[in-house]
Amino acid sequence: MKKKKLFFNKKSQLVFAESMMITCGCMLLGVPLIGSGFGSGDSYYEVTLAGKTVGSVKNPSVVENAYLQARARISRETDGLVLADVEYELDKVPKIFGSTMDSDTLSDAFYKELTQIVAKAKKKAYLMKINEFTVTLGSYQDVMDVLYATKDRFDTDNEFQINIVSDAARELNVYTVEVSKQNTAEETAAEVAKLGGIAGVGEACAGIGEYDVSQAVESVITKTVTEEDVAEENAADNAEQQVEGDGLRSVDFAEKVEIAEAYVSADEITPTDEAIDLVTKDTAKNEIYEVRSGDTLSVIANSNGLRVAEVLALNEGMSENTVLHEGDEIIITVPEPELSVETVEESTYQEEYYAEVQYIDNDEWYTTKTEVRQEEQAGYHEVTALITKKNGAEENRDVISETVLQEPVPKIVERGTQTPPTYVKPISGGRFTSGFKRRWGRMHKGVDWACPIGTAVMASCGGTVVQAGWFSGYGNCITIRHPDGKQTRYGHLSKILVSSGQKVTQGQKIALSGNTGRSTGPHVHFEIIINGSQVNPLPYLN
Repeated sequence: MKKKKLFFNKKSQLVFAESMMITCGCMLLGVPLIGSGFGSGDSYYEVTLAGKTVGSVKNPSVVENAYLQARARISRETDGLVLADVEYELDKVPKIFGSTMDSDTLSDAFYKELTQIVAKAKKKAYLMKINEFTVTLGSYQDVMDVLYATKDRFDTDNEFQINIVSDAARELNVYTVEVSKQNTAEETAAEVAKLGGIAGVGEACAGIGEYDVSQAVESVITKTVTEEDVAEENAADNAEQQVEGDGLRSVDFAEKVEIAEAYVSADEITPTDEAIDLVTKDTAKNEIYEVRSGDTLSVIANSNGLRVAEVLALNEGMSENTVLHEGDEIIITVPEPELSVETVEESTYQEEYYAEVQYIDNDEWYTTKTEVRQEEQAGYHEVTALITKKNGAEENRDVISETVLQEPVPKIVERGTQTPPTYVKPISGGRFTSGFKRRWGRMHKGVDWACPIGTAVMASCGGTVVQAGWFSGYGNCITIRHPDGKQTRYGHLSKILVSSGQKVTQGQKIALSGNTGRSTGPHVHFEIIINGSQVNPLPYLN
């Protein structure tokens, strides 16, 4: 067999070489490169913004910083505007290979996408954040309308103005709110002269709309808060309080209010009237209540407009049988608006006041006896106080001065110092068989305990024996007079161990039980006598 020779001329070799290079290039392009710019391993993270994929990263920790850098860049280029409701999302993608970005590249991608969102946004608006509550308003004037509507409920004479304050410590241009005393015309002119050259004042005032220029300057001038500013304002406030008379001394919002310009869809903007209602209406909020002396669950619930079941639902592990102690803390709900107003009002008024009661001790009386020796008479004084209120409800009152107009006359009470005697059951054990009540057509004027004959009978209280011996239907009987004037009687005894005129002590053995006199069986009959009449002895026994 003849073998065929394969010949390649020069041109053929060139074509072959070129073909091989193209093939290798295609292979290189078709296979993802592995390096610092590409992720490898089990998975990587896909980053999306407003539903659109921005890029991918191997390490998710770089995303937050890249996003914040892009937002800060947008804010600087758009005079501090903030994009509302634009947040990124991270999704873990289970792929072996995938191109990834470093932090700077991802930040550029975020910036590009945010720029497009800004361009497509339909309306510039203002976000007002109060703690966790946020409302979106259509104009700067709407913001001021909401704030003034909230303040003016408790500043009816419009003595205080609202200032929008820029915090230099914030990277993004977010503003806070402070309330200060209204400027006089002279102070307003000085403020205008001082701030006339500051950039942004004109634009801020231009956004006020129906407010006149003087009010705009007073209420909307933007300034930067520094520690020196705060110190100066506090010193001025203190000086004001020393020289001014009755009236509002300060007004402030209880919650921190933050305001930022933003791009949002038109349907996200809340009408001013609705925003005012949202901010000022009462909503139930949880608060900690500290238990005071005498408090019960029902008292706490009623005083806060709640039912006991509602208090129990707020406090896990608590039941109707839970014993409350002074100082315990429980959760209750209190109706409060989203934005509360705190006021300090100086008030001067006259009121009655009383002197402390004076006591005269009498060592011959029991502590249960008192007699009024002099009735009290009210005095009058003029008081100046600083009254702190929250949403119109008083929370604290500090008296800063007092002038006595008429001295009070104190009440004088004479009182005993001796501890009154106590009474104990006259036997140990026994079975209660009859009480203080009508029995067999007549009144049974004591109580009976059945017991074996010979059971020891003890003096219920210390005193002097006034009768010891046979006493009609009582059989063998003992009567003792006590220091408080009461008497005790012991009947149907088998043996008497004391004699008339003898002093005895509480618990001393005075007799043995029996079945003498008009008796239906072995028992002890016991009476307590007050002012010559028998009373039910059970309430007096310890």
